Amino acid sequence: MNFPHLAIYLVAGRGSRLGNMTEEYPKCLIPINNEPLLTRSLRQLSSLGTKKVILVVGYKAEIFQDHYESSYMGMDIRYVFNPDWATTNNVISFDRAIPFIDTDYLLLEGDLIYTDAAISRMHHTDSMAIAPFQTHMDGTVVAIDEDHYVKMMYLKSDKVRPQASESLYKTVNIYCFSQSSHIKVIQPEVKRLLARGAHQSYYEEAFAVAIKQQSLYIKAISFADQLWYEIDTPEDLETAKDLFSNK
Repeated sequence: MNFPHLAIYLVAGRGSRLGNMTEEYPKCLIPINNEPLLTRSLRQLSSLGTKKVILVVGYKAEIFQDHYESSYMGMDIRYVFNPDWATTNNVISFDRAIPFIDTDYLLLEGDLIYTDAAISRMHHTDSMAIAPFQTHMDGTVVAIDEDHYVKMMYLKSDKVRPQASESLYKTVNIYCFSQSSHIKVIQPEVKRLLARGAHQSYYEEAFAVAIKQQSLYIKAISFADQLWYEIDTPEDLETAKDLFSNK
């Protein structure tokens, strides 16, 4: 298993849905059972062989640099600042990282917690993590074919979304891309989004367009039997603490 040597974290936002919990620290630095979310994830990637990390920062950017400096757990750390973090969506943060992508890479968000076994599955280039869709979930969902490739991606903002929820899967917001797919497909689609002024878009819109046009083939990696959680609210935070108390 060759795990990607580069990881990109989009951690520019504050996490305003957590209220005053993020007055002092960004969401990804809030501790879960005495360990910040981002620190836990970096530790996991380091053990899998990641060599370089790009942190796209914005809100309280200096805290990241003070904490992780230029290297952490044997990985080189590069900081990319997004000055527009408060007024744009994460496609801007992703675009800020593009000039520094020179190999296959993982793309992650900072509000996720997962087991070591779950993240270790993300070594297949041109893949995304998925989990069974449940009625309480929102956000991006996908439909997959019989070979476990994504055949359609539905964004939260899409006016037309499928009705048959049992055939859908929730994106976990962890992706692995080859450098080739990035250069040929992903980067051009991101640039097209920005050229038409779509600064409030999610980076997933670029993936959705490429999948629909059949220029990008993404393998679905199931987290159905793995423990993971996305943290948006104080209630989510408490649930995550309980779920991962011994993991």
